[in-house]
Amino acid sequence: MSIPILAVTDEADPRIHSESLRERMGHVAFAVSCGDLPASYLEFIADALNRPVYYVLGNHAEELTRGNGDKGIRHPAGAIDLGGKVVRDSATGLILAGFPGSPRYCEGEPVQYSEWELGVMAKKMVPRLQLNRLRYGRALDLLVTHAPPRDINDRPDPAHRGFEVLRRFLDTWRPPYHLHGHVHLYDRSQTAQQRYGDTDVINVFPYRVLELEVSPSASGRTVAASP
Repeated sequence: MSIPILAVTDEADPRIHSESLRERMGHVAFAVSCGDLPASYLEFIADALNRPVYYVLGNHAEELTRGNGDKGIRHPAGAIDLGGKVVRDSATGLILAGFPGSPRYCEGEPVQYSEWELGVMAKKMVPRLQLNRLRYGRALDLLVTHAPPRDINDRPDPAHRGFEVLRRFLDTWRPPYHLHGHVHLYDRSQTAQQRYGDTDVINVFPYRVLELEVSPSASGRTVAASP
């Protein structure tokens, strides 16, 4: 089963925020955001494509996390917050889960986490993931995060070091795909995609159009991506 999706992260790209988006990418089943993008950008994508947008917060998601004056926190219309959740897309049947934020490197920031805090979030997902495995024969198809897993597409500095919890999550639940952002790629020689166990781990900065291949047993998948 081949399912086209749009994935965005970290920088609003004029090729996406474009009047021709529907014409060029109207075939996608849904979109995902890996964080650090304004609510207005996600709303534009949802409206232009008339498709759901699944998102997690990044560590710089001011427009969502810090609110909008007296209006409180702004959540983008037409978008579904995946942070700490496991959901099944009704149109495609794909099972998605998400983790927001980055490793904690600056006190007082709202979307930075310790390994322990992210681990607590992961444990809360376990019942739903186990139920999925019983009901659908697989726990998860697509993991969406802002930060990468430890030692996979990450960087050595504290702000961009990957989460060990995410690596263990992949070991346990073995989703075919893990999409993330957080690490900005401006050089094509930089690593954007690695295979870890049964999972293709892909940095989608600033956007990627992906053809997800997921079999009923969540095995035998391939990925084709355009820049």
